[in-house]
Amino acid sequence: MFEENISKGKMLVIAFQHVLTMTPGTIAVPLLLAGGLGLDAQTTSFLVAANFFTSGITTLLQVIGIGKLIGSRYPIILGSSFAPLAPMIMIGTRYGLPTLFGSIIASGAIIFLLSFFMDKVMKLFPQVVVGTFVTLIGVSLAPSALRDLAGGEGSAAFASVPNLALGFGVLVFVLLVERYGKGIWRSMSLLLGIVFGTVVGAFLGMVDPVPVLEAAPFQAVTPFAFGMPEFHIVPILFMVVFCVINTLQCIGVYSVVDEITGTTSTPQIESRGIRAQALGQMVSGAFNSIPSTMFNENAGLVDLTRIKDRKVFIAAGIMLIVVGVCPPIAAAIVAVPKCVLGGATIALFGIITSSGISILPRLDFGKNNNFKIVGTSIAIGVGSLYASEVYANLPEAISMVMSNGLFMVTLSAVVFNLLLNGKKALSVDE
Repeated sequence: MFEENISKGKMLVIAFQHVLTMTPGTIAVPLLLAGGLGLDAQTTSFLVAANFFTSGITTLLQVIGIGKLIGSRYPIILGSSFAPLAPMIMIGTRYGLPTLFGSIIASGAIIFLLSFFMDKVMKLFPQVVVGTFVTLIGVSLAPSALRDLAGGEGSAAFASVPNLALGFGVLVFVLLVERYGKGIWRSMSLLLGIVFGTVVGAFLGMVDPVPVLEAAPFQAVTPFAFGMPEFHIVPILFMVVFCVINTLQCIGVYSVVDEITGTTSTPQIESRGIRAQALGQMVSGAFNSIPSTMFNENAGLVDLTRIKDRKVFIAAGIMLIVVGVCPPIAAAIVAVPKCVLGGATIALFGIITSSGISILPRLDFGKNNNFKIVGTSIAIGVGSLYASEVYANLPEAISMVMSNGLFMVTLSAVVFNLLLNGKKALSVDE
């Protein structure tokens, strides 16, 4: 279905464009995770490399597939997901990295099993739930991005004028490229902003080139580098909730691809795609990486280039794996000044927030108690995000999940939808 006759040269060029397009969103998650966990530069470089490596594997699983049950064989690129970032930081902080990667593996296995019943699971997450959740993702992550823009909390130069000036300069640069850029340049606005900011930061003495120069040219990404995974029920269930939301976002990408390519994805195709994503998540956990999601940005690049040949996406997956085993590339990414990353991610989180807000107007707020569900759920989520201490006296496991704003906004929206709409909640999507 997605086979075209294009030259090898053109295939490689477009594949490289896909890699560039997915890079900003993909590198942001491991960098923010490492910052949230207080990891050193060497460990952060390893996480970045592992993330490219496993994104390539997951993309190949999706595009090539395994047998008749795994892989949609659609022209789709996968990279790191923002949906489970907050719980990953919380799990890693409270339980350690072995438990974090164990929860990623186990939740991937659960999502794989749920994919056989995805039509029933999706009924618990209509647009009113997904819209409130996605809206709060950007809001919940914005404070950490602003702290990065100021130079990173704990930094000797935190909130210095050069950090603030460069961080906000990168933010403005990204917005201007997004507004006035054309074609491929517009789709790479975040990457261009990071490059621009890093170059300026180098002139200001903010970039240390030594780790890049000293990095080995090749290094294998080893599984279980932080120890054998540990499995605990609360972190696993916590991850499952956010990975279900990630799954719904993935399913939404099929609609975008269908609209661009003129195809029609069936529930069977989508289920095979979710199994590939879930299997890739299990591989990611084993190789010290994080869950992947399907990127709308790359679907947009398909629309731009009008090339949907699967060979392009196979080539892109292989490129990602190669990048993952080249430490100098990961070291160069880690060398990006914190203020530059903060400026770029504020723009990214703004886009994510807008995506959630754009879902909500599709709802009829006069029906199905949507007005009450959205307003109350966001209030509970924001309250839990900024006043988490109110749950301090609860048992640790319950306190952990209830102090997470994203979990609470999702739980509230699901529960209120069921309570206020009854059986009707399982048959409506408004």
